[in-house]
Amino acid sequence: MQPHPLCLNYRYDLPGRRLLEAIKATAKSSLSMIGTTLEASAAIVTFLADSSTISFHLASAHHLSVRASSKRSSEAQRICRQLVGRNVIQPLHEKLSGPNKDPKPFRLAHEILAEHMAKAEWQEHIVVLPEAWEEAQACPFEHDGTLDRTLKGLVAFAKLKADPANTLKHDEYLAEQAGLGHFGADLGQQAKTKFAADYSATYQGIVRLFPLHVTLGKGFKPQSCMSIYMDWDSTTQKLLLARFGRHGRGA
Repeated sequence: MQPHPLCLNYRYDLPGRRLLEAIKATAKSSLSMIGTTLEASAAIVTFLADSSTISFHLASAHHLSVRASSKRSSEAQRICRQLVGRNVIQPLHEKLSGPNKDPKPFRLAHEILAEHMAKAEWQEHIVVLPEAWEEAQACPFEHDGTLDRTLKGLVAFAKLKADPANTLKHDEYLAEQAGLGHFGADLGQQAKTKFAADYSATYQGIVRLFPLHVTLGKGFKPQSCMSIYMDWDSTTQKLLLARFGRHGRGA
């Protein structure tokens, strides 16, 4: 039986470019007959003998994802061990992917969203912008029960926001009352500046940030973690869903 492809995840604190350069230097000093390519968010090691590769990808501001073909797993682990030894990266989760198991059936994210969008109560309180609907089509999030409960919570949140009695109450408080976990009322400075595109959408002809957000699940994989980015329109008294899927960078 052939070994399974290697999938490793690490934390890093260096500036991204410095980390990629450190990976390149380590690969060149450890391996022979290779070529190295630096991209904006990745370092690719290519073996000249067979064109197999090891990919070091900056998945987020502090998360390095390492992928290698099964025949290059030992070389990938060698590089990573050296980087860990020099405290350049710190292991988060390191293992070979296990045998394939029968996947647990789940409802697709866009199907659940479409079901809620068809409800009169949703239409009264929430607007889904084109960017959010487009992302929903490709969203691989597998925890359909969590998503369904969250969408119900968004309706409850929007109803509370629209109630004049709650005008002076903080969004965090209203989200808690609506049963929304992992709710945030604003974005970090790095998200707003360096990665603004991950949190922006067009509304009424203007591209703008949508700082309210709720995160579902945990981890780094889009199958197990996703975010919904939104904002409140005080004129229409509706909640605007702008992004729906992968967790934004720099968060």
